[in-house]
Amino acid sequence: MNKYNPFIAGNIEIRLTRNQEELKETMHLRYQELLLSYNENNKNNEKLFQDQYDEQADHLVAVDLSSNKIIGTYRLIRKAQLKVGQTFSSEDEFDISKIKDENILEISRAVVKKEYRTGAIIILLWKGLMNYAYKNKIKYIFGTASFYGTNPLSYSHALSYIFYNHLSPEQLRAKAKNECSYPINILPLDQVNINLAKKQLPALVKGYINIGATFGEDAYIDRYFNSIDLLVLAETEKINSKYINRFVK
Repeated sequence: MNKYNPFIAGNIEIRLTRNQEELKETMHLRYQELLLSYNENNKNNEKLFQDQYDEQADHLVAVDLSSNKIIGTYRLIRKAQLKVGQTFSSEDEFDISKIKDENILEISRAVVKKEYRTGAIIILLWKGLMNYAYKNKIKYIFGTASFYGTNPLSYSHALSYIFYNHLSPEQLRAKAKNECSYPINILPLDQVNINLAKKQLPALVKGYINIGATFGEDAYIDRYFNSIDLLVLAETEKINSKYINRFVK
């Protein structure tokens, strides 16, 4: 059974979904603010972004108490929640065999409603995520972090910067599945413009770097979703909680 302590910061509550109605609201938020934002052709009649993992997973949400609406979410799935023989969704794209034997937590479907994207909500969700990880004795948190589009050359400075500065340790490092993999050391080290790299980094990826996360050695090009994905990894005991607590009162 999962363990989690909800909390309130201002008028935002961070907790897990409580029922099927809230799960459906979460999947609709992901559809509107995540799936269609990457590829508007991925419409469906249900107007939900869902898959076979949603009923097994826990769903961390940020709720605006002034409207009682879900305005941000992360999907969380522990190894114990997988069915016999089932793999994590990230394994469709990456080989995570180096960490698979540990007590690991996959995070996915991270999204915050557009009008709330000041950075505050994602920080609160990270605090909730850390709470969940500590309570469930998680050693490693992992998932995919995405860049918009399918042309890695558009992010040559950012991807190269990650390669030279923020790769996971070799003994933990993930590799993308060959058929859609793309090297991220696009530029030589001496040609990487740090300022340009930081401008090219998506806000969520910047945040992962700030909390001490590291990345796999190459990218996976997801043409259906319209994204360039990296495997992101954080060791729970090494997450920079001071960075998160700076923003949480």
